[in-house]
Amino acid sequence: MIGLFIGICLIILVLFIKLYKNITLLSFKTMAFGIDFFVILFYTIYFFHPNVAAKLVEGKLQYLLDAGAGILAVILYGLLILFINDAFPRISNILNLIITFIGVGIALPFTIGLLTPVIQIFNNGFTFNGDIILSQNHMLNLFLKYIILGIIALPIWRYRMNKLEEF
Repeated sequence: MIGLFIGICLIILVLFIKLYKNITLLSFKTMAFGIDFFVILFYTIYFFHPNVAAKLVEGKLQYLLDAGAGILAVILYGLLILFINDAFPRISNILNLIITFIGVGIALPFTIGLLTPVIQIFNNGFTFNGDIILSQNHMLNLFLKYIILGIIALPIWRYRMNKLEEF
């Protein structure tokens, strides 16, 4: 009976490790390209709807026009990133590093906000207001936060550059 219990515990542990690995890979790929694509889609729709779609058509067709404009903007953005990578590789490296850093800066607080209920199970006093606070000193806090963002952004940037070079 003890052997069965230990076996079940080991199976659960292996499944948890595999699930963690899959979630990590998915978030890694999402942070590499998904964040900036989402931001482009969001802001295209945000600015396109009141300024163009609402003036051209009426009713629910506006939302279809918004979605089409957003998808077109994402496609054009992707093609522009590929063109810059082919034509100007050094500029592409710097540009993609900046884009990745900004993407990580957006995704990290969002992820911590989503994980706050899980963290509160283990630490009842944990609250998250949208900003990562590592020190009471404001300048030290900014320095530490940007160091952490840079450490997270570097492997994601490398992954992004490898994928761009595959195309």
